Amino acid sequence: MKIVIYGSTPSKKNSKIISCRGNKPCLFPSKNYTEWHKDALLQLIGKKPIQSTVLILTFYATDNRKFDISNKAESILDTLVDAGLLEDDNYTFVNELHLKFGGVEKGQARCEIEY
Repeated sequence: MKIVIYGSTPSKKNSKIISCRGNKPCLFPSKNYTEWHKDALLQLIGKKPIQSTVLILTFYATDNRKFDISNKAESILDTLVDAGLLEDDNYTFVNELHLKFGGVEKGQARCEIEY
């Protein structure tokens, strides 16, 4: 089975905004990540829950800029959990994870999730 999330997956980890309240710093996802996350959740409406513990994530980019594939994977897994397609992203539910770079396709950034 395959699910596709269109758009360039931002790294949740590297796109945090730091805001201070009193003496406590607070971290919030960036506007870019928040907008991508909302759009990805809309794309996942109506998809059936993933029943496999093995996932293959293939990322396609629109240009040759380098990126950290594991940070993008974390964004995808968190979104699948938020959408209710994965119960959790711990080893009980995802015990094998393959990450691949599929190549550059102008105007076609996406992540293909196979299970």
